[in-house]
Amino acid sequence: MTGGTSADVGPVLTIELPADPGRLAATRERLRGWLHARGVSEWDVETVLIATGEACANAIEHGYRFAPEGITTLRAELRGDRLEIEVRDQGGWRPADGDESGDRGRGRLIMARVMDEATIVGTPEGTCVRLVKRLTGDVSGPAGTGSSEDQL
Repeated sequence: MTGGTSADVGPVLTIELPADPGRLAATRERLRGWLHARGVSEWDVETVLIATGEACANAIEHGYRFAPEGITTLRAELRGDRLEIEVRDQGGWRPADGDESGDRGRGRLIMARVMDEATIVGTPEGTCVRLVKRLTGDVSGPAGTGSSEDQL
């Protein structure tokens, strides 16, 4: 990681996720373990997993619908009691069609409701979903200080 000091950069987890829905469960479990290792409360862990799972599933389904070899990058960073997550794909951007009345299209709503911040920026080069959660529980777990970088 570049551009930060140990005072402003917390523990970081980066996962490169192939555009295969079968890999979503393993990705959620990796994120769950990372959050637990940092002392994040079970309530916050479950909430974060819901939103992050939606973002990753959308990247696979929509961003890479014509490119199954695509890679989605999930990056989670813990800064004190604030968890910041980015899910990025380099797939094709498709603006929302405005029809969320059916059984589909609720991912954005779910992410916005369970997180403190949920923004989606789409360009022809891909999509970035940024999720922020202010954590309610103790985040002073065994690796809760300093800077670390984990890769999957």
